[in-house]
Amino acid sequence: MTPYKLMLVDSDPYTASVLLEDLRARGLGQASLAASPLELPQLLEHSAPDAVIFNYHSDRPDSLTACGTIRLMAPKAAVIVIVSPGPALKQVRAWTRQTHSIDVIIEKPLSDERFFMAVQDLLNARRVAREMEARAAQLANLVPEGAMPGKHGNLPSEAEMFDAVVVFTDIRNSSRLIRQMPPHEFFEVLNEVLSSHARQVGVHEGAIVKFTGDGAMAIFRGMGRSYLAMRCAIEIAKMSTGASMPFGVGVAQGLVIAGLLGDSAKAGQRRQYDVIGATVHLSARLCAMAEAGTVMCTRAVSQAARLHALAPEPAGQVAVRGFDTKVDCVVFNLLT
Repeated sequence: MTPYKLMLVDSDPYTASVLLEDLRARGLGQASLAASPLELPQLLEHSAPDAVIFNYHSDRPDSLTACGTIRLMAPKAAVIVIVSPGPALKQVRAWTRQTHSIDVIIEKPLSDERFFMAVQDLLNARRVAREMEARAAQLANLVPEGAMPGKHGNLPSEAEMFDAVVVFTDIRNSSRLIRQMPPHEFFEVLNEVLSSHARQVGVHEGAIVKFTGDGAMAIFRGMGRSYLAMRCAIEIAKMSTGASMPFGVGVAQGLVIAGLLGDSAKAGQRRQYDVIGATVHLSARLCAMAEAGTVMCTRAVSQAARLHALAPEPAGQVAVRGFDTKVDCVVFNLLT
């Protein structure tokens, strides 16, 4: 484990030397000294301590402002204040309530065990919190932005089920196109097309789950999901007009299951966020049946979207591969 970095703020040379010696003897980490609160800004500019231990002397009441400096310049550092009982203690407590810049107050006279246990416990708590933050940040990179509920939604620790609208896009005749175009040119055009799809998904408050080679998969959740998803699908289909890579769009709504796939217990295992379920398969099947410049969707999602300005064409009861019963569908043709 990486040693802790400690900083002691103490303007009394004697008590500073005693505390520094004890901290180092206890093996709590690398300890440095700020002999005056005035030295703090310069020292903190070049250091990121895990904890700052501030020995408060009541004859220097203005020195409490140093705690604010610490919180501002080293927001992740724990701030521990050592203080004498009586008026000084009341002053420090009042300052804490007012500024929230102190994590722990330890009253003098110091008991070795009480003091060092408090320091050790706080350092351990901060270490665990940082490990959890690092783990959360690592997992967050696996989850598409907007795929979780709310702006600050918690990362899913297990698979979750929810109602969503799933949108698939897919290039038409991509096998023929890739034979007709130089590979690099095909890749550049494909990347431009899929990037434009992703931008539309973002504008309409959806989330790209993945790119599927010749297309993309997106989900929409929360209030207004039907309307937003259909507006997005229609805007994407409009882009097919005159495009060198025409594409179709499929939309379906219903329950999906989302989570991280892969063995988290296996070292080096690659994990990936994905959304699965019958609704996903239905949306993909409808996309495969949609002609270039059209959106093929279930009648249910079309009615829920209430797009009164656009009139879809009825497709009737459609037989969908993998589904026992036919699905009532409609088509929005954006090329006419």
